[in-house]
Amino acid sequence: MPKINKKITRPYYHNFILKKSGLVAIAISARCKSRKQLKGNIDEDLRIEINGLQCREIEHSKYIQLFNTPSAFNGSKLRGLKKTVIFLTVLTKGQHSVGLIPKTSAFVENIEIRNLIAEQQPRLNIEEQAEDGDRRPWYTFVLTGLPLNKLSAVFTVQKRFWDSDDIKIIVNEKVKKNARGGKYKFWYIIGGIFGWLIFRKKGEIRRVEIDFRESLDNGIHYIEIYADRKPILHNISFDLSYYETKAEKRATNIIRTHSKFIKSAAKEFNVNPIIVGAVIYQEQSTNVNFIDALTDYIGGILNLNTSIGIGQIRVKTAEALEKEYAQLSIAVQKNIFIDLTPIRVERLKDPLINIRYVAAKLHFSQKRWADAGYNILNKPEILGTLYNIEDINNPIKPHDKPKANKFGVGVKSNYNKIKKLLGL
Repeated sequence: MPKINKKITRPYYHNFILKKSGLVAIAISARCKSRKQLKGNIDEDLRIEINGLQCREIEHSKYIQLFNTPSAFNGSKLRGLKKTVIFLTVLTKGQHSVGLIPKTSAFVENIEIRNLIAEQQPRLNIEEQAEDGDRRPWYTFVLTGLPLNKLSAVFTVQKRFWDSDDIKIIVNEKVKKNARGGKYKFWYIIGGIFGWLIFRKKGEIRRVEIDFRESLDNGIHYIEIYADRKPILHNISFDLSYYETKAEKRATNIIRTHSKFIKSAAKEFNVNPIIVGAVIYQEQSTNVNFIDALTDYIGGILNLNTSIGIGQIRVKTAEALEKEYAQLSIAVQKNIFIDLTPIRVERLKDPLINIRYVAAKLHFSQKRWADAGYNILNKPEILGTLYNIEDINNPIKPHDKPKANKFGVGVKSNYNKIKKLLGL
């Protein structure tokens, strides 16, 4: 575990090399102080980038939030206490980078890289007691480009004089509510309801295991653990399998989940949102190999031109589209990477970014054919076919008798279904 133990006032990059491709856990522990502690006007904040991927809020707002996300460190909430953020992601062998970007400053304690290789149900042994503090973020787990079927964790909490140990669990910004309700409803494990072993001197100590079925598909997922007083986190486990094993049902769920992103990306690139959704649906409904998710994923990324994300965008296609559309270009710190492939792979795991590439690819074909005098705007079968087979670097010459392939026919046949799913 590399011990950093330093205050940073400018971006700090920790580069590392993986000898094998696979699932990796990247843990960063840091502290940020509040403006009151600093006797100033600004809190310390810190955000993390893995291979240049910027973590955003779940419900993306008009104004990009980078320092106000579950994976960020906020001095106003931490007040000098330690928080740990652990990223779970699949990386290829070779060089990668962890970027730590402070707002004013932050104290970074350590960075740890754990190779989990191909574990479908990884268990992380934490065995850490929280520092004594009041209702603040303690651990955040960030899953990038992975599904989450089930989640379980083991804690120890104690009843204490005046204020007892409590645990709050938040998954994708939704708080797990306690069945007791009332003032305790937002704290899932409550030490205050335990009994006294020695009246008012020693409270009951319990080891508590929690289990949740999440049923989340591929994407960026946040699991936040808040601590009150001094609970212990022993371990946490993730079931990284798909809850839906039928391709067509899964594709339908994907369109429903990301309908907002589909419509916003279509508006940005001036294309039909129904066709954006239809090509995504066609990609996913015909993807019969998704069930062995992690094994296939790890095998796939060994190929540098593999298809990634819900729109199955190829890495080389993404690179070509970045040259055509400035808004897709990669902003990266100089001298961090020579090869931008790891950055593209990580970006394509983000559903919002992936959908924007889908919309851009459709616009590329639509505009080229329109410029040549052929209007294919209302021909979903042709746009779908071009999306499926056209190479951006070697595009098909527009002509007056285009024919649809099987993929394009599927896009057209599902058009009305997608229109309904998008609420259009």
